[in-house]
Amino acid sequence: MTTDTEKELTEYFKCEKDFIYFLTHYARIQDRASLSTIQWIAWPYLVWVARQLLDKRFLIIGKARQLGISWLICIYCVWMAKFHQNAKVLMLSKKEDDAFDLISKCKFINSELPTFMRSDLDPSQRGFIGFPEKSSEIRAYASTEDAGRSTDATVVVSDEWEFHPYAKENFAALKPTVSDGNAQFIGMSTADKTKLDTFFKTIYKRAMAGEGNFFRIFLPWFIRPGRDREWYDRETADMPAHQREGEYPATEQEMLSTVKSRRFFATECIEHMYSDVSQPIPHDLTEQFGSSVKIYKLPVVGRRYFIFTDPSDGKEDPHVIIVIDSTGEEVAESHFKTTADECAVRHDALSRLYGALNGYEMNSRAGGIFSEKIKELDTPNQIGFLRTDGTLDPKKRGWWTGPKIGMKFWWMLEEAVRLYQVKPRSKECLDELSGIIVPEGEDPQKARGGHDDYIDAFSRVWYMAQKHGIIGEVKAFSFKYR
Repeated sequence: MTTDTEKELTEYFKCEKDFIYFLTHYARIQDRASLSTIQWIAWPYLVWVARQLLDKRFLIIGKARQLGISWLICIYCVWMAKFHQNAKVLMLSKKEDDAFDLISKCKFINSELPTFMRSDLDPSQRGFIGFPEKSSEIRAYASTEDAGRSTDATVVVSDEWEFHPYAKENFAALKPTVSDGNAQFIGMSTADKTKLDTFFKTIYKRAMAGEGNFFRIFLPWFIRPGRDREWYDRETADMPAHQREGEYPATEQEMLSTVKSRRFFATECIEHMYSDVSQPIPHDLTEQFGSSVKIYKLPVVGRRYFIFTDPSDGKEDPHVIIVIDSTGEEVAESHFKTTADECAVRHDALSRLYGALNGYEMNSRAGGIFSEKIKELDTPNQIGFLRTDGTLDPKKRGWWTGPKIGMKFWWMLEEAVRLYQVKPRSKECLDELSGIIVPEGEDPQKARGGHDDYIDAFSRVWYMAQKHGIIGEVKAFSFKYR
């Protein structure tokens, strides 16, 4: 009679020998939609991809969202580390939190195995787990400039490879490890429709042409059972066209092509303005706050000046303070990641230096903190509160601007750039203006990974300069949304 121990050993060796057996008999995953743990579902396309993992050393996978590929890859990585001596798996993601999420999946897969097959992970950290019985490990990294350099690996996984800020550098650092040994490289991603020449697309197109070492796999949105046109229309109803095609492509061409778009700000005007980029001049405020405060021109007696600040809390986006004179020329700015309190001190100092009519955005928590500090500093010459109808309330301070009015400001700045009515002096500002696109049938927007802090601040200070009243007074005004 076969004992339970013998049965368990038989099962263990079956799993060790056959990834597909392990996958179909023992892999369990989290189903976030149903808030449950489920047995991995052997949809035909997933089983086929699993077989390619066993057969191909260089794999590039272009895919739609929510097809189960990330879970499949994580199961494969656990199988490699658990059943192979001295295996080392590297998992790269665009951000640290995304990398840690992959490790979390691997931990979950191991924790759901039956006791006789489960590994006691040591170490068991957010970005690093070890399988002591095999001296194997899985590590996860964000795609930084040095990720993967001076290391070795058995399997390298680049998740959402299209969006890695250092995809080319990371691959160059890891390629000797993969090419000189028997290591495996798996790159998988949805598409960024706002960019044409990403490293991911370059490798994918070479694979399409039969060049290079990569075997390509394309997985359209409809390959998953249960998805039909009705599902697609419902799922993508609120998405802009480029996001819909990027996250749920139906064909390779749809995945690889960029969205039909144009630059929002006139390219020839921006290129001309680059020739007028200025170096800041020495000033006491630069000594006080550092090089992030730039003074381009000192105040001139009798000239009017205007300041607007888009504050931040210093964690994600930097704040932007723009100072212009009545001719539209930028004379000073501040651009830095710092606290809202510190941002308010800078705003106050620049406002007093130029005797400027000044305002600030207060949409976020940072705006509220900034506003309280401005009250404490008793900053003079503040413009009135902007109502939702576009008029100003002289009894209140700070602007609470929604998308509708904000877009009006952008269009006013677009016209000012096109007519050379404004003169930005900062290269960083012009770089940001260059990155604003208008996808076909949509509103202007920053490209994915871009910023719009300079545009928000500059468009609002230009609006103030166009619509201001005499300093000390405030003129009410209104407009129709374009």
